[in-house]
Amino acid sequence: MYQTLITAENSVEIMKLKQQDRENQEIRKRIYSEIELEGKKGESLLSSLLRSHIYVNAVCGGNGLCGKCGVRMLFGVTEATAADRKFFREEELADGMRLACESYPEGRCRIRILSGDEDDFTVVTDGVKPICGNGELSADVDQPDLTANFRYDIAIDIGTTTLAVSLVSCENAQIIHTVTGVNHQRAYGADVISRIQAANEGHLSELSCCIRQDLYENMLRLLHESDTVFAQIRKIAVAGNTTMGHILMGYSCETLGVYPFKPVDISLTQVSFADLFETETAAGNGAADNGHSGHPSHGTSESFIHGRESTEVILLPGISAYVGADIAAGLLACGFDRTDQVNVLIDLGTNGEMAVGNREKILVTSTAAGPAFEGGNISCGMGSVPGAVSRVEIRDAETAGSPDGGDDSVRISTGAEARDIVCRTIGGKAPIGLCGTGVIETVYELLKQEWMDVTGLLDEAYFDNGFILAESPTGENIVFTQKDIREVQLAKSAVRAGLETLLLRYGVTYSEIGTLYLAGGFGDRIDLRKAAGIGLLPEELLEKTVAVGDSALRGVVDFLRDTQSEERLEQLIRVSGEIQLASDTNFNRFYMEYMLFPEC
Repeated sequence: MYQTLITAENSVEIMKLKQQDRENQEIRKRIYSEIELEGKKGESLLSSLLRSHIYVNAVCGGNGLCGKCGVRMLFGVTEATAADRKFFREEELADGMRLACESYPEGRCRIRILSGDEDDFTVVTDGVKPICGNGELSADVDQPDLTANFRYDIAIDIGTTTLAVSLVSCENAQIIHTVTGVNHQRAYGADVISRIQAANEGHLSELSCCIRQDLYENMLRLLHESDTVFAQIRKIAVAGNTTMGHILMGYSCETLGVYPFKPVDISLTQVSFADLFETETAAGNGAADNGHSGHPSHGTSESFIHGRESTEVILLPGISAYVGADIAAGLLACGFDRTDQVNVLIDLGTNGEMAVGNREKILVTSTAAGPAFEGGNISCGMGSVPGAVSRVEIRDAETAGSPDGGDDSVRISTGAEARDIVCRTIGGKAPIGLCGTGVIETVYELLKQEWMDVTGLLDEAYFDNGFILAESPTGENIVFTQKDIREVQLAKSAVRAGLETLLLRYGVTYSEIGTLYLAGGFGDRIDLRKAAGIGLLPEELLEKTVAVGDSALRGVVDFLRDTQSEERLEQLIRVSGEIQLASDTNFNRFYMEYMLFPEC
């Protein structure tokens, strides 16, 4: 056994300071609390933290490959490993920086968790207008006042990376308020395969506890921020991919990861709030109060749930082991069951699910896109949080300016070959990393400037140390490397090859497609022209592409609103057939073809 004293960041105070070169720059002053826990002999720090429900970012699943689970060891410092030396400079190693997954303390130690701000995710949710049955975006409607006379539903989308929880009016089905956050299961790996593996290696209970706690705390935050009490909630509806649904319900994941990929249950499931969240209800907000989970505390949970333990929780039905309730909900939101026109839905997330079809026939599939489009497996990648670079443009120095995109832009300019690299960050904050849209735009700009060729090879000037986009407030360079480009190539090739395979199998051409709905957490903030410019989307469908944001969440809202939604979902699932890409020769051919970038 070993003891670990953890100094964890659990709150942030924004201060205004005047500096010589940066007037009134916002900086964050961290406030720390200490937690003591015991680790087992031969157990890594990461495993010890997870066992204690303290979640850190580990998108590689704790295999020493991503470098995201860094902690600072204050005493009891372990020997630096090869993986540590790969991700930390010598001065950082000397300062105690280590990967939690690579550190195996032999005695008492003290660490500081450097959580950053990735709990403060920006996910495209209630900023997206509802999608009508004809596939058009509807007009804005007035939102009702929050009063005790209204009753509400809660709509939830469980993403592999992020969560979205919305308060929905029962009167007119409009989204009143939405909170978003990180899915802390990412401490077990970035994709569903790593989650399945973790569940099958004895961590199912921990994974279930993790997602239930995340949902519970986000619901409390939703009610707190909207000045609503749980007694006003009629029902809760949830969508997510099949793996997320299995973990939430505590189902075995053993058959999800092996042929023939049979889920335990993907039918519409109804449980009571108390049955699903019993542990979290009993615990109240203890984890948050102790700073374990990184979430804010919103008072005693009993005030929200008293007398409503029987409130119904509905898990929407899925289509298959790898095309889940989130895609079924997206099809519902986009009105696939109400059109004769052949449309396309692509969910640009970790699992790359997509569908082609209409009311008569739908083909669906998923492709291992990986987390690159959500900032995962990227050297300086991160989620869509304040300070993440989301827009990138390389211009002539004399014409450079802030990229288009809103008042929250901040101009960060660094010279390169008589060019200016102009970046915009989320919230206009100082740059701290690169999110998914920034990844796509960086690749496009490098290709346009011919600083990267169509094979993805970086110019010799940037090959070894990467292309510098910006400098963080701590003086560290935010770079985009050759390895990052390869991650993007794998992801965009998988998505494009999956789309081309579905179109071929369905027997339609680009000209026969009515609308391509592009969904995802950053769906309506993506620059479609640049996405097509790197070959992620077909240029021929650019004018037919509509970014719809979180279509799964919208579909859950439609489910709550429409009395015929259950029958509509059943019909969508009934006419859907899954294409297995692993054994499809056309997919393999397309995958190699679209590995190359187009000529810019």
